Amino acid sequence: MYRHRTPPKHYLGSTLPDKTAVIILPGFLEKWGFMKPLADRISRHGHPTYIVPGLGHNVTDIPSAAKTVRILILQAVPQLGQYVSDDRAGAHAIRSLLEKFDIKQAVFVAHSKGGLIGKYYLAHLNSDKRISGMVAVATPFSGSALARLVPHASFRELAAGHDIISDLQAHRDVNRQIVSIFPKFDNHILTKDASWLEGANNIQVDVSGHHKVLFDKRVQQLVLESIAQLSSPSASPKTLT
Repeated sequence: MYRHRTPPKHYLGSTLPDKTAVIILPGFLEKWGFMKPLADRISRHGHPTYIVPGLGHNVTDIPSAAKTVRILILQAVPQLGQYVSDDRAGAHAIRSLLEKFDIKQAVFVAHSKGGLIGKYYLAHLNSDKRISGMVAVATPFSGSALARLVPHASFRELAAGHDIISDLQAHRDVNRQIVSIFPKFDNHILTKDASWLEGANNIQVDVSGHHKVLFDKRVQQLVLESIAQLSSPSASPKTLT
């Protein structure tokens, strides 16, 4: 993830007009390059694929990270994957960019903490409905049993009972916009059924490992099917066994 700093040109240069835009949301301590194998596969199917440089290693708190994503969506400049990310930009500049480079009906593809950021966005920042839904992989929607053991504030907010986790659990209405894909055993979450989300499309896969699940080829295919399902609700992704 440190080797890949600039998104490949094909992320925005080789897209198909009928394909949904996808925004990549990595997990805690993950730069966007950690999800590059999955993002590459999404891009090669014709989806405009966006990253959020402002997330960095994704160690900021969830509300702040969600606002960073919001800035990307409002100010996206689709040239070589580079984006304006200055939240001090004036209303006129934002409006001009909105008219010229509008992102609408996009889908988040998230891993781990990225899924919590994505759900926070859907619950609190999506009044204009620019995001259609989210595919979350190995996201601890109910919190992680390990979160209290790591001496970092941004990881501890992933603990069960934390204010952010409780807030997100209260917003059940957005769950129908989420596909939650999770491994049969998650060594970083441990909490039973932490990735299961009431009202969402929950899919447990026969893979073990919080990170390994992200690189499984069958899971990557399921992510593609889930993107299509969120773009066209009449289609349903298959459950892997």
